[in-house]
Amino acid sequence: MRFPPLMVAWSLYLVFGVGGCGDDGEAMVSVQRREFLVVDPTRRTPPNNTFPGTPERRIRFLAWLPASAVPPPSERSLLVLAHGFGGLPEKFDALARTLCAAGLTIVAPAFPLTNENAPGGHETALRDVRNQPGDISFLLETLLAARDRAEHPLYLNFDPRKVAVLGHSLGAVTVIGLTRKACCIDPRIAAAIFVAPPPLLANVFGADSPEPRSIPTLVVHGDADPVVAIENGRDLYQLLSPPKFFVGVRGAGHSDLVESQLEPPIPARHATQQAILAFVRWVFFGATAEFAARLAELHDQGHEVVGQQR
Repeated sequence: MRFPPLMVAWSLYLVFGVGGCGDDGEAMVSVQRREFLVVDPTRRTPPNNTFPGTPERRIRFLAWLPASAVPPPSERSLLVLAHGFGGLPEKFDALARTLCAAGLTIVAPAFPLTNENAPGGHETALRDVRNQPGDISFLLETLLAARDRAEHPLYLNFDPRKVAVLGHSLGAVTVIGLTRKACCIDPRIAAAIFVAPPPLLANVFGADSPEPRSIPTLVVHGDADPVVAIENGRDLYQLLSPPKFFVGVRGAGHSDLVESQLEPPIPARHATQQAILAFVRWVFFGATAEFAARLAELHDQGHEVVGQQR
């Protein structure tokens, strides 16, 4: 896939000369949230504390879908949200509603052992992250099958050529495996977004570098993150091949970038969803001017913005 050049000068740092653009697109389309459960019988869930394990992996997930046909659902991109350690898909609700209303179909799984309500407690299940890229690949297979079934709510609800994934914290580690590690790469993923990533944990997928595969990537990190310092996000950005972009959100912590439920959105979530929407629209729809303007606007607001297109 070839990408249109941004209408700014790209090198290691951005040269700005583009004005701002409109709002995030909230309330463009009404949104409905649906809950589903899928079972992968080919992979086991290991024991965890008092939980004896099971021979299959049960994956509950939420989907945020447009309640109308504008824009046409079949033309929408699909964004899968991967939660962090002790997270839940419900914690993405405000972000997901905003992104869905602005034109994306959103899906978020609850990973079997690292979600907040995991059997045996997520606190003892960190090692199960090695199984989570497979969870997303299985979920994507399920979504693609559902898309072709006329009776399913996801029928023709996204374009299978326009699939992106976003991982927050431990979910970002999952997405490194899914998009950059030889063990787990899913070629159906066309773009990746890392939010507050701790890249060293990705060694659980093997010692190979995550650098060689080049897909469009956005890294977002709060500069006041007390859990995973922003240097981790900068390090991952430096390691990756272009096209790649980094947004350091001024004053943001670890989870408020994607988990805040306040409306109107707090500045951290507002900046994050601006960057996500513009990035996805650039990757899949060639919205060059919008992406350049958003990045310039974020820079003018005092956020750290770096990018390299080629």
